[in-house]
Amino acid sequence: MKYHLASCLLLIFLLPLSAVLCAEAAAAENGRLLCAITEVIECDPHSGCSELGAEDVGLPDFLVIDLEAKKILEATSVSLRESGFNTNSSVEGMTILSGVDGLRGWSAVLSANNTRLTASVSDELAGFVVFGSCRADAK
Repeated sequence: MKYHLASCLLLIFLLPLSAVLCAEAAAAENGRLLCAITEVIECDPHSGCSELGAEDVGLPDFLVIDLEAKKILEATSVSLRESGFNTNSSVEGMTILSGVDGLRGWSAVLSANNTRLTASVSDELAGFVVFGSCRADAK
């Protein structure tokens, strides 16, 4: 189940880059962000919650969030997985994204300066919370 939901998380973000690379990320209202996933927490009603790394659930270490194209992509030279999002709104300086991928719903919040990411994805069996760090993508 972890790997099945993790594939969805990848398509969704879900997300983020190490804190060292994120020190001065610029706001990217219509740009691209390179994000590194720093932590994943999986919760289900039977076994509770457990802290995992990105690779533990089949996520890449890096994702690109393209705010203009409204897509989240695997940050590789040939991105094979991507997910679109329907909502891209700004509330008190934070960017809020949400969408549906298959039978899963997801949402993500980028901090006011787009350096921090918190995202969640859930279906009827379990949920994940993903944390990450981002910076403006130079591409």
